[in-house]
Amino acid sequence: MVVFGGTFDPVHVGHLHAVDTLRGVLRASRVVCLPAGEPPHRPPPAASAAHRLAMLQLALANKPGWVIDTRELDRPGPSYTVLSLGELRAEYPDQPLCLALGVDAVLGLPRWHRWKEVLALAGIVVMHRPGWSLPDPLPAWWSGAQLDSHDSLPESGGWIKVVETPPIDVAAADIRADLANGISIETKVPAVVVAYIKEHELYGENTRV
Repeated sequence: MVVFGGTFDPVHVGHLHAVDTLRGVLRASRVVCLPAGEPPHRPPPAASAAHRLAMLQLALANKPGWVIDTRELDRPGPSYTVLSLGELRAEYPDQPLCLALGVDAVLGLPRWHRWKEVLALAGIVVMHRPGWSLPDPLPAWWSGAQLDSHDSLPESGGWIKVVETPPIDVAAADIRADLANGISIETKVPAVVVAYIKEHELYGENTRV
């Protein structure tokens, strides 16, 4: 099971293509998307939880095997990943949990709430895009947990695996800036999400959230 969290502010093609690649490489039957309610490590989302959830639902409507888990939207307080992983581990005790993160997020793990428990609860799948460099040397906590490319995935947590993902240079912050400046986002966001953003006037000068 691939667990993919984020603010999805908005969801974009970079999210979808990268995780589709991970799912294929890992032969995962399910992707669980965890939209954050109150992200503790970044500024509050620009769009409301309701809008972000609606856009995610539209983007995933025709993607079998992808499910949206709203526990972080429903839970009051900061959206700590360790809480969600603990709950998922209890619900799916016999399935490997693969937490999908970008290189920068993995390097920032020691600043996460109860980060060692995050590593213990799930394996970390690093979405490594061409052109990005891994640190050399790797931090000791990373190098000690890293799997070789041919290793099978343990059912328990505590491992890290690097997977090459498509070189799609898309970021939600850039999309919001494009919208604020009247620049087209048609190639960066699913068409149904573009239509939703336009209908609700999100991210522009007259944003309604």
